[in-house]
Parts: sequence; structure tokens; C-alpha cells
Amino acid sequence: MRLPRLIKRHEFWPAYALAWAPYIALYQIVGRFPLRTPVQLRLSAIDRAIPFWPEFLPVYVGYLVYYWWTVARSEDDVQANRIWYATHFELLISLPFFLLYPVYMPRELFYSPEAYSWADGFWRWFDAPYNCFPSLHVSNVLMLMQFNHHRDYRGLSHAFGLLIIASTMLVKQHYVVDVAAGLLVYAAAAWIMRRVIIED
Repeated sequence: MRLPRLIKRHEFWPAYALAWAPYIALYQIVGRFPLRTPVQLRLSAIDRAIPFWPEFLPVYVGYLVYYWWTVARSEDDVQANRIWYATHFELLISLPFFLLYPVYMPRELFYSPEAYSWADGFWRWFDAPYNCFPSLHVSNVLMLMQFNHHRDYRGLSHAFGLLIIASTMLVKQHYVVDVAAGLLVYAAAAWIMRRVIIED
């Protein structure tokens, strides 16, 4: 599969920010206006055993820093474009689930009544409420870990990536099954990317 090179390094930041606008808009729209009635999943024994640590919220939001750090270290235009395409493939794979099987987490069970209104407002601002399954946080972070695997600071990069994945469950934004599904989305997107050639 041959795909065009959309982003050039000399105009990196403005072009990359603009290129992400449709992704963000699509993610937010389908997460707020799914085609089916959103459902809560039954908490598994593992979900119930995982503690609630709201202190990990900065780590969860740190996904944005991890993404831009990975892109900033890309070796050339081709690598920057590959990261962009890889994350978009993961979104496209996830969209049917977001639209047809929207899942949300019962956050009110974990946040105190005093904090819940603030927490619910935060999640609705930062992360669409009905896009829990599969976890794009997990699939994107796994892809970023792959891109960082042969670069400097690999150990630090992987440790931070794993912390972000753990945070998805520790802040009660995702069920364990969301994480497992996110891993499968990553595997599918990685398989596609192995067949992608970025054209000059």
C-alpha cells in the first residue's frame, strides 16, 4: 500500500497540528453521539481488584506529551508520516465499535460525590465518554512504544508507556477488556503498517 507524504519537517508543528484536527473532531463526535445506546459492562474480578488512584490522572494525560515526544524524535519525514498514519489506522479500526457498541465506565462508583461533578466534567472535556471499548489510549501508546523501540532512552520510553497503559485502569477510565481490545487494535494496525510505503 502506497500512501502520500503529508507532513514535511520544515513545517512540522503547524502542519502536524492541522493534520490532527479531523482525527480529534471525529473521535469527539462519535464519542458523544453514538448510533446505539451506550452500555456499562459488568466489572470483572480484575476490574474490582485494581485500585482507584486518581493521582495517576497526570500520567493518563501524559499520553499527549508521549505522542509529541515520539513525533519530535522521528528521524525524517517518512517516520513522522508513519506515526500519523499508524494512529489514524487505529482510529479507523476502533470507529465501528465506538458507533455500534459504545461503552462507558461507571466513574460515579469510584469518585466521591463531591469530586464526581468535577471529574465527570474533566472526562467529558478530555476524553469522549462513550469511547471506552477498545482503548485508543492503549493502542496508540503501544504503537508509540514500537516507534521508540530502536531509539535512545528506550527503557525510559517503554516505562512511561506502560505507566500510561496502567493509568487507564487506575483512574477508572477503562475496563480490563478495553485494554485487551486496544492491544488487538494495535496488532491489526501494526500489521497494516508493515505493508505501507510512504511515497516521496
